[in-house]
Amino acid sequence: MKPRILALLHFARQQEQQLADRLSNAERNEVGTPDAWAAKDFLVNIMLWKQLQTQKLAMAVRGETLPVWRDMELIHRLDYEAFTRYQHDSFQDVLAEAERIYGNFIAQIESMSEEELTDADRYEWQEGEPLWQETLGNGLWHPYNQMTTCYLKRGDKQSAIQLQESLLEAACRAELPPETLGVAIYNQACIYAMNGWPEKALQLLPEALRLRPTLVEWSKHDSDLDALRADPAFAAIYQNPTLTASAPVSDLIDPRELYANGGGEQSPLVIDVRGPGEYAAGHVQGAVNIPMGQIARKLKQMPRDRLVVTYCNMHHRGESRGERAALLLREHGYQARTIDGGYPAWQEAGLPVEEASQR
Repeated sequence: MKPRILALLHFARQQEQQLADRLSNAERNEVGTPDAWAAKDFLVNIMLWKQLQTQKLAMAVRGETLPVWRDMELIHRLDYEAFTRYQHDSFQDVLAEAERIYGNFIAQIESMSEEELTDADRYEWQEGEPLWQETLGNGLWHPYNQMTTCYLKRGDKQSAIQLQESLLEAACRAELPPETLGVAIYNQACIYAMNGWPEKALQLLPEALRLRPTLVEWSKHDSDLDALRADPAFAAIYQNPTLTASAPVSDLIDPRELYANGGGEQSPLVIDVRGPGEYAAGHVQGAVNIPMGQIARKLKQMPRDRLVVTYCNMHHRGESRGERAALLLREHGYQARTIDGGYPAWQEAGLPVEEASQR
């Protein structure tokens, strides 16, 4: 994977440089606002997440507890801080900083072994995903999304389409795992759906769901696809028996139902599959913390005579850590369900929570 990852990151960097070269002097000198970014601000945001990922990779090698970037409030705060920091820097200064950060990013990856990048079980804090996936997320998928948005803001739809098509071609050439390629195709379908290209979106969506069946449930609720929902062709995708048969079905439990069934000797074992930091910040009262990446190694510790209920923050229903953990448990013969809506739904219901320091 390592050479393929590096090749994709280099390719994305070339696309960033091409975007910068196409900008007029007026576009380069434009000063954006937090709600209306200038071209420079998109480049700042791209380099921010490369810098954060570089730091995270270095922390992983040192065996430190890693930051988790799943909470949208945190993500928006980090984005705003970077915007503010570079808002009045010149375009050339931002380009130089972006080159420096990219060099550090690549150097960090090159210093790591194939095992460090690809072994999902190597780190205790891991959530069941190898490091290379998030590395591509912050070094490839995110930059492409930002560049596409920037082109669209300029009114250059043709360049936005060409950019997305080049991304898919590069991902196919890299022979990424089918599920990863499925996410890439799905994201491209979403971009088409949101920007007035429903035909292109509908062409891609069936293949994305075939490659990544866990996206079937998520796609039914994803607001990015709202523009397609009235189209009969969209409904027909979900009537395909082959697709529905391969899609995992989540067994969800309402937070209030779970709370009502607690307290007895045979009450469900509740497992928080988020990272230790997320757990420490607040969790379901009585829940134990077993991060997603550790579930498979700790199966023998799970009770077979009582229900196990897993949960996370469920930002992506159908794809969430809690649902994936419960699915893994059921595949090994355990009774397992997932809190519908995750920890946020538990909080919204006003049910008891606690922090790690209170235990």
